[in-house]
Amino acid sequence: MTSQTVNQERTLLESKAPQALGDLLEPGISVVEFRDALARAVTAVTVVTTDGPGGLAGVTCSAVASVCDTPPTVLVCMNRRSYVNGVIKQNDVLCVNWLSSQQSAVSDMFAGVGKLSMPERFGSGRWHTLATGAPYSADATIALDCRVVEAMEVGTHSVFLARVLATKTHEEEHRDPLVYCRRSYATTRPTAH
Repeated sequence: MTSQTVNQERTLLESKAPQALGDLLEPGISVVEFRDALARAVTAVTVVTTDGPGGLAGVTCSAVASVCDTPPTVLVCMNRRSYVNGVIKQNDVLCVNWLSSQQSAVSDMFAGVGKLSMPERFGSGRWHTLATGAPYSADATIALDCRVVEAMEVGTHSVFLARVLATKTHEEEHRDPLVYCRRSYATTRPTAH
């Protein structure tokens, strides 16, 4: 791709940016209506961690999704006001820990319940590292260790696209996941086929 082609594409994207922003500001449903609707959805409970030049940090997060398998990539959405958001931007690494049904206290702790310091949070439970140095929970059902490849700002949140460099699954194959639905913790069980 030539520099002229890159500049043409950049100009095209920049010319569309005001329209995209306008689309985000278009009148829609209220915040309360949006939150009430999504409260009925089942979301996996994760703790997203990071470590590096910006320091050690972690936060409970339910806005995580797979993007593609070639290359293995996940998406993490995090409020820009979160302290951890800025630390991830400094470290450029994160680990997504999908919590097990026995880890609701871990979720609460990383959500700020008890107001523990970051070292105190990581002092509880079994934490190890994989490729990037971001901590993973040995009790989580799965952990994906990632390098951030892109961060974009959308409304009140940052959207991180992260390339998966390593995984760790719990030795218990059928460990029940921790999920959140109707503003409460729950878990899932397979249904009969």
